[in-house]
Amino acid sequence: MQKYRDLAEKAVSSSEADFAEIRLVHTSRTTVIQAGLTHMNTGPVEQFTGTARVFISSRWGMCEFSSPEQMHNSLDKAAALAIQSKSHTVPFPILPPACRDTFSDDVNGIPLADVPLREKSFLCRHYCELLGASLSSGSARVTYDEILRDRVIVNSSGTSIREIENLGSMKIQAVLPTGLIASEELALRGSFDRFKGREKQIAKIGKALLLRETTTSIAPGKTRVILDPELTGILIHEAFGHLVEADFLENNPAVAHLLRTGSKVGSECVNIIDDSLLMNQPGSMQWDDEGTPGTKTQLVSSGRIVNWLHTMGTAARNEVKPTGNARISEPGRSPEPRMTCTYMEPGITPLEKLMMHLDDGLYLRGFMGGATDMDRFSMAVQEVWTVRNGVMHKPVTPVVISGKVTDVLGSILDTGDDLQLSGSLSGCSRMGSSAIAVTYGGPHILISEMQVN
Repeated sequence: MQKYRDLAEKAVSSSEADFAEIRLVHTSRTTVIQAGLTHMNTGPVEQFTGTARVFISSRWGMCEFSSPEQMHNSLDKAAALAIQSKSHTVPFPILPPACRDTFSDDVNGIPLADVPLREKSFLCRHYCELLGASLSSGSARVTYDEILRDRVIVNSSGTSIREIENLGSMKIQAVLPTGLIASEELALRGSFDRFKGREKQIAKIGKALLLRETTTSIAPGKTRVILDPELTGILIHEAFGHLVEADFLENNPAVAHLLRTGSKVGSECVNIIDDSLLMNQPGSMQWDDEGTPGTKTQLVSSGRIVNWLHTMGTAARNEVKPTGNARISEPGRSPEPRMTCTYMEPGITPLEKLMMHLDDGLYLRGFMGGATDMDRFSMAVQEVWTVRNGVMHKPVTPVVISGKVTDVLGSILDTGDDLQLSGSLSGCSRMGSSAIAVTYGGPHILISEMQVN
């Protein structure tokens, strides 16, 4: 990709546009599936994509290309599209500082690209056999997914960056004949080492699933609950995070008014961060897809809105600084403000004390799916326990929790001291766009009232 980067630098330097940008991406994707005794490998599937984008007379033009030799022509086509455009004019974007640098995440441990496919296949088969052995009946499945990406962004303001990414995911699934499902996913960036040595955790998945076969149901209603870190992260990401992506707010002024800077959206113990510089996480980026450096952005502080997530275009329209959250979900799309590694900050209360404060209520663990509609959400919970006098009592059938996000955030009584992060290579999609890699998380949280069905 280095020689293509040099060509891109020459191309943008010759452009007469007010601003010119070229983005190059080479991707290699491999998937390994072990389902019972059935084994399947696909890949590596390789793809090269390029995008030329220019800003002329307060309008954008963009052109996709599939060969590096098409850079100059694509810049010219993008310029023609900008000149011919009848779209509304927009402010000149707030450009990233000039930077010429390269970053690779393979500095710690064995990078994914250097691990033979046979070793990845063996580990999937080993974990699948182990999970299957822990079940008295049912099926086990292990899926390994890997994305190796070499990304170059060059623009006429002096940015020329290259980022080499090793993204991997391993999803463990068990299904009983009754239809009960247990699923866990580990997604990471960088080294393959963290996929190893997970035998004890996998054996627990099967045992926990069998225990849930003996559960009883509970009556629907509002009750006090504790959410585990995964559910906390999903709540923050799905129910809240999308609401503070600046393009969503620009298109929904009523919501933007409710979430303006300083607005109260949660209790005093709610502090929410988006941090793209957690470089062992799949949602991380040294630079975003416009070449803006990654940042740690405080979204909520002591229950009040502090920032939205921005590209350099939305930042200009809102007269603020870009937050380094410009992401492109698929070739040919314009950058959009999207989450990276989004989480609720931990407090100082150990889980044991949260359980004592819960007294009689429900402990909820694991995510099975959900939906959002503006500021309302519903989430299916994988594992549910009744708690009596602060002690785990017995498992009950899976439930669905729902509510209005600001009501739920406002009902958080306390946050645990045990921040945990989860992630997925295809964990975040918005209407009209493909999924992107993200990280989400938080601590255990105690909520005074939650609708449970």
